[in-house]
Amino acid sequence: MGWSAKISSAAFGKWVQGIAAIPLPFKVLSLLGLGFELGLLFPHSPIVRGIYLSGTYFPRFIVTMAALLVFHLLTAATAKLILHHKSQAGRLFLRIVVLYILMGVVSLIYATGWIGVLSGLPVVRAGVPLPSPLGWGRQIAATLSHVLSQQPLLQALGGAILIGWLTATVPVLKPAAHGFIAAGDGILKVFRELLWYYPIMIGCLAIGIPLKFGYRGLALYGQCVVWDMIVIVVWCVGMVFFCKAATRRSWKQVLSYYGTVWPTGFGTGGSYDTLAVNLVSAEKDLGLSPEIAEISIVFGTVLNKNCATMSTLIVTVIVAKLLGIPISLTEIALLVPPVVIMGLESPGIPGGAGYFMSPVIAVLLHVPNPALWVSTFIAFYSGLIPMFSTAGNTTDDGVIGALLEDRFQYAAPQTAVAYQRSIDLPVGGEV
Repeated sequence: MGWSAKISSAAFGKWVQGIAAIPLPFKVLSLLGLGFELGLLFPHSPIVRGIYLSGTYFPRFIVTMAALLVFHLLTAATAKLILHHKSQAGRLFLRIVVLYILMGVVSLIYATGWIGVLSGLPVVRAGVPLPSPLGWGRQIAATLSHVLSQQPLLQALGGAILIGWLTATVPVLKPAAHGFIAAGDGILKVFRELLWYYPIMIGCLAIGIPLKFGYRGLALYGQCVVWDMIVIVVWCVGMVFFCKAATRRSWKQVLSYYGTVWPTGFGTGGSYDTLAVNLVSAEKDLGLSPEIAEISIVFGTVLNKNCATMSTLIVTVIVAKLLGIPISLTEIALLVPPVVIMGLESPGIPGGAGYFMSPVIAVLLHVPNPALWVSTFIAFYSGLIPMFSTAGNTTDDGVIGALLEDRFQYAAPQTAVAYQRSIDLPVGGEV
């Protein structure tokens, strides 16, 4: 190899390293803005349209494979939980899972109330009378029954929980449980390795918003960000006061923890990337014991996506408005149970909720073009929205840890470190 070739190779290597060193949120925001500009300035360019089309291939693959991916991920999560913690500190881990599920339900009810205020959606669609309480219950039960019996994605959710529990509790089936865990870890690893492509895909998909909907699409994206900011920031302020009132933490401890973890979560846009800082701050600033901090933070990183689910409902309303799909608060309320379940297994990577929740929501709302719905949803669930979501998710994990330690006063078990190793989450961050 000649000197010129070596110099060129070295320069290229430095260029690649420089690109890799740019923070992921900055790359997402930059390419999101570039996509908006291309779609707005060159709506008739075949090259620009081709770039947009290239970004839709991966979301279409997700739509095609969603049931299979969701089944393996949730089966693995269920089996892993039972295998590692059924016999050791079972009550503690049952409590923390219940707390995260309860917080997920409460946060979605809270978000639904905000959606009613911000969007002005009707309780029911025009021409559809408001049912009585008994009729309402029957309507919800009938809808869920239809979805569970007819839709493969929701069948995958229910079947995954059942299979995960069976393979982890029946001795002869435990090898299958380990196989599902390996498959789930492999799927998440693939998505983590593809994070380099995420900003590129978002830039491509962003072209479609002004390309198809012009300035109206850009205005709705801005509206989506503002709504998300209001809902999550108010929630986080409420959680600060809740933590102070419900635990023995001082104002200094609570505010120091939020001052450290909230901006870190916002800056990374991914729960796994915030894990190391969250663990350190939970012990140092919030004053949690190391074992309880590891349990609440690591478990929360895996299971808790409550602010991401709130953002999911907000994006759902905006995308439905953009695509002309009629929707009401009743239909938003019907989304709460499956979205809570999806929040327990969505990967804590930037945009993870968009990947795994949008196909299920497309099924539940019976959208006419699921591929268009998913690609538009992922484009909207980008930029600042996952950053606000992650900031809320990660700080909520610390609040749950403080509540667990102070209110339930558990002795610290010795299983947290083993669990952290078992899920292969590096202390220094995810990717």
